[in-house]
Amino acid sequence: MRCDKASEEEEKEEAQLVESSNSRLGVCGLQNLGNTCFMNGGLQCMLNMKELTEYFLANKYEKEINEVNPLGTKGKLVKKYAGLVRNVWYGTSPVYSPWALKHALSQFAPMVHS
Repeated sequence: MRCDKASEEEEKEEAQLVESSNSRLGVCGLQNLGNTCFMNGGLQCMLNMKELTEYFLANKYEKEINEVNPLGTKGKLVKKYAGLVRNVWYGTSPVYSPWALKHALSQFAPMVHS
């Protein structure tokens, strides 16, 4: 329940995200969601890869999503990661809780619990 509610709240916030003078521009911590320190460490590395971040902030990933691959995630995981990128780079909070991404991961990776 908590993950679904957090995901809905994140999506509402994402709709309002644009680069502004108040944007954190990547200087943002990720909240530990209960044993997610390794996930957060990996995400911080990915979030600070210049080319990858620019790819997501420019929405270039959208035209490459394969929603019909039976082995894939139907684009759900990449969309949640894109939301994380926007929140970390365009958000104004010094810390972000990646509930939506964790919840999406838990649907496709049994070792991640939501």
